[in-house]
Amino acid sequence: MAGRDHSAPEDEGGLGRRAPLPMVLRSRAALSGEVVSAQALPLQTLGSTFTMAQEASWLDADHFAVGRWDGSLSIFNFNDSPTGGPRIAMAVNSPAEEGVQMITPVPGTSSFFSSNDDRSIALWYSGAPGWAKVSPVTTLGYDPAYGVANSGAVVQVDGRSWLVVGHANGCVTVWSAAGPVSWSFVTVADVRSAHPVNPWGLANVRAVGVLPAAAGFGFVLTGSEDGNLTVVRIPDGRIMSAAAYNPSATRGINSLAVCGDSVLVANCAVGPSDCNLWAFRVDPQSWGISNTAKANLVVDPAQPQVFNFDVVWAARDDGQMTFFCSTEEGALWMGEMTADGGLEIQGHEIITAKLGSALCRQDARLAVVGYDLRQFRMPS
Repeated sequence: MAGRDHSAPEDEGGLGRRAPLPMVLRSRAALSGEVVSAQALPLQTLGSTFTMAQEASWLDADHFAVGRWDGSLSIFNFNDSPTGGPRIAMAVNSPAEEGVQMITPVPGTSSFFSSNDDRSIALWYSGAPGWAKVSPVTTLGYDPAYGVANSGAVVQVDGRSWLVVGHANGCVTVWSAAGPVSWSFVTVADVRSAHPVNPWGLANVRAVGVLPAAAGFGFVLTGSEDGNLTVVRIPDGRIMSAAAYNPSATRGINSLAVCGDSVLVANCAVGPSDCNLWAFRVDPQSWGISNTAKANLVVDPAQPQVFNFDVVWAARDDGQMTFFCSTEEGALWMGEMTADGGLEIQGHEIITAKLGSALCRQDARLAVVGYDLRQFRMPS
């Protein structure tokens, strides 16, 4: 990682702001050349605190956590009532530099990880049922050259647990569980692309998806803002393959979802000929990454960009590969991947304010979080 400035950019993308902008706003500002609309009042514009959601993740069968750009982290109890929304169980605050971007539960425990600052990850533990008493029990420290944690997953290999974390400066760190609240650093992999697709040279690893394990190793697929899809072996961090999701792209990867060897990638479509949803297959023998389909989830085709904020699988009882996407226009999209890797878009519904929302799915329950929080029950 030598030879690169790993400090937080004072002016990300030339937008005249010290604090990093949410990706949707950064991309939109670059296209328009303006950060805010023309001033109608004689006021000096100062900084903004963004409360939009950045991450949502299920912690157990009934509770999910939401991380926002303002650094807040809230835990909710899913409410199956058709008239009442989710009930908040706990609200805490994290000193993360760019808000809470990563929430990774540890399966079978009352603990989860979250992003913290540019040199540590926080491990949270609940000492009471229902996540009623959540507190940070330790932090995992690392070299600040790796950057803030953007994404993560826990991988099970031969009965052992490994934490895999994607970082802001194009690194993937691997950690080993030595006990319920004891984790140790194992290795780091550099997954940066030599040819970033975004105009800012950013390499944030925005997504980590777990691939099927084989022969004593686990495997993950990472997705980066520089456009790279990378297969990384766990626990040694060996890079098995890497490919640009779209060599002609001008924006990187925001989210990905893995189900077996099938992968969906969410990105920002710029211009009418671009697409913001891509389907891939990963060959478990060669680790080749092959594009099988693409689609553009757009309500108004006149928009200069449409950001696909998040994508999640929702496999149904009948075996259909159903998925949901959240886009910048406030739309929730639903579709299916066909047996040959194609995409069939079933439709959309405007359900949130513009800028998009974070999604998380547990069985037949779907939570959609932008500024507001909405819950849905999916058909069986």
